[in-house]
Amino acid sequence: MLSKKLYTMILCVMMCLGIATLATAAPSEQYAEPSVISVSGYGKVVTSPDVADIRIGIETTAKDAKAAQIENGNKMSSVLTAIKNLGVKDSDIKTAFFDITPIYNYPEGRPAEMVGCTATNYIAVRVDEVVKAGSVIEAALNNGANRIDSLSYDVKEPESLRRSALKNAVRDARNKADILAGALGVRITGIKLVTENVGSVTSRENTRLGKNAMDMVAVNAMVAPLEAGTIDVSATVHIDYIVE
Repeated sequence: MLSKKLYTMILCVMMCLGIATLATAAPSEQYAEPSVISVSGYGKVVTSPDVADIRIGIETTAKDAKAAQIENGNKMSSVLTAIKNLGVKDSDIKTAFFDITPIYNYPEGRPAEMVGCTATNYIAVRVDEVVKAGSVIEAALNNGANRIDSLSYDVKEPESLRRSALKNAVRDARNKADILAGALGVRITGIKLVTENVGSVTSRENTRLGKNAMDMVAVNAMVAPLEAGTIDVSATVHIDYIVE
């Protein structure tokens, strides 16, 4: 028969084990994963561009590097004067590329000999008024430019478009979640997780004009009307809504 002292010790151990069991069981119930509805939302904003970016180039060939560079520089000065007269600011013009490449002749049986040099100079021009893009190209071609590499349209403040697209995506996600919750007979009580992805600003009309712009224009270098199109910004979100 157990002594009174031993009986008391066993009883204390059993009580401690019971308390520990309750203590470990409580958190599992308290932190049980909630039920969720997972949805994706999509939003888009469409607007008109308010700036145009143009790459204008001049390529000249002469007997040596110095002559090619002088001719190129004179033509570029004329181009810069012409486009600035249209209201393009100095801060919106920058050199994008400059290169001088020797031209070699390879006579049979003899070493290669340099017979000339080609100077290539590109400037990047930002036009604040998109309707003037055609006039800027025309002025450049009429004053010595012989390369129009590309024309693209953009917006000055894309961040506001991104925020609007993201708000639209969140609204879309919530609408989907409300429909699902109603169909399932549950109620949305909170949000467990949100992930987002905002796409870049994309122009529907992003035109590469080609390496030889003179092939595109009439003899008097009149440029056909250019359509700016629209700018699209899209965003997607993934949201886990807590339901009960």
